[in-house]
Amino acid sequence: MDEQSRPHGRTNQMERTRSAIIDATRELADSGAEIRMSAIARRARVSEATAYRYFPDLVSLLRAAVMVEDQVAALRAVVDDDDPVRRIGQAAEVLGRAVLRRQGAVRAVVAATVGKPSTAKDRPAQRFALIEHALAPWVEGGGLAGRPEVEQLVRALAVVISAESVFTLLDLCGLAPDDAIASLVATARRLTAAAVEAVDAAPDAAGPEGS
Repeated sequence: MDEQSRPHGRTNQMERTRSAIIDATRELADSGAEIRMSAIARRARVSEATAYRYFPDLVSLLRAAVMVEDQVAALRAVVDDDDPVRRIGQAAEVLGRAVLRRQGAVRAVVAATVGKPSTAKDRPAQRFALIEHALAPWVEGGGLAGRPEVEQLVRALAVVISAESVFTLLDLCGLAPDDAIASLVATARRLTAAAVEAVDAAPDAAGPEGS
């Protein structure tokens, strides 16, 4: 009986260790502290080598622990109309606030993927989901899917509605957190307003259905 129970007991211990590492990561992220694997291991009361046995790198650990927030659901909770300019401003604020809440963890992910571009695919592509959801009523209602102007707008917004933009405004521009978010929102809204105006003024603005 003891022999049969050992694998089960080992599995339980591994689950407890993994949970301790994830919990420690979340606690550090919520505290705003700088995120390092060594600090996580200390808080979880395991060796750094043990932490790496469960998670091969910091990015994979952060994805499992803190990069799981459904930002589209958060956007759905605040949008109240179909206007693309207002919706994109709300999307920018949702992402910006999420970055500020756990910026130590987000900085660690950005730094890791900049230093090792091959890991960039492991970063959650939440900005694109937010942008797509914010623009959906305008794009779908106007039959604009696939239009070059829309695709260009999405690329431009992906640069603006991003953790990198938040950190540029905080670190290089010296803005306070609330001012950084306000700047992010204003820039996203201006880009969207200009694109909407350009599409509306184009001869084929009505799209295939209107021709």
